[in-house]
Amino acid sequence: MKKSAAEPLVPRRIAKVKSAARQPSPDERYDANIDHILRAAAAVFAEKSFGLASIRDIAAHAHISFPRIYYYLRNKEELLYLISRRAFEELLRRADEAARGAPDAAARLRKFIAGHLEYHMDNLAEMKVLVREADSLSGRYSADIARLKRDYSRLCRRIIEQFAEESGHTLDRERSRILTSLLFGSMNWFYTWYEPSRDYEQRSRIMDEVFRMVAGSIAEH
Repeated sequence: MKKSAAEPLVPRRIAKVKSAARQPSPDERYDANIDHILRAAAAVFAEKSFGLASIRDIAAHAHISFPRIYYYLRNKEELLYLISRRAFEELLRRADEAARGAPDAAARLRKFIAGHLEYHMDNLAEMKVLVREADSLSGRYSADIARLKRDYSRLCRRIIEQFAEESGHTLDRERSRILTSLLFGSMNWFYTWYEPSRDYEQRSRIMDEVFRMVAGSIAEH
């Protein structure tokens, strides 16, 4: 499929410049348009739900023509899949960075929590969709997102187990699973009460409280 878009106009400059600004390539413009559509779709899915939202709703929110969406994407389910995949890929990137870039398990756990909640704060619609619409995908879309979700959960669980070990505690398999699930439960339902105008300035405190919730549970064992 040919990827094309109108070249943006470059304003005439009076002052002499060293070099002309680089024009975005067709692929870059294509990716930017998909990003724009996915952001619009996330907002619509978050507001109406995946089942009730339509491609026309998304096109209207994105301020593009209804047929043009099909130039970029196949259908509504592919939109949901790409929103979910991009979210998990970014969360995994942050989690991997936390696992590799901290001096000890306590710092890794703090960075993991911070990475998850910071993404959540900056992408409320995407996280709402990720949490609420997990069962709306089918076939290979569902299988791929389930795999990413398992990878992310395993990474978190490993960090929790390392933190417990460094704190002088040993978690059995079931307690490790339960603590990991409880941590995700507290973080993933964050969107139900988070209010940016009220809570954004409290973000560090919120992250500290989530960390203390897990650390305190391990210490009590």
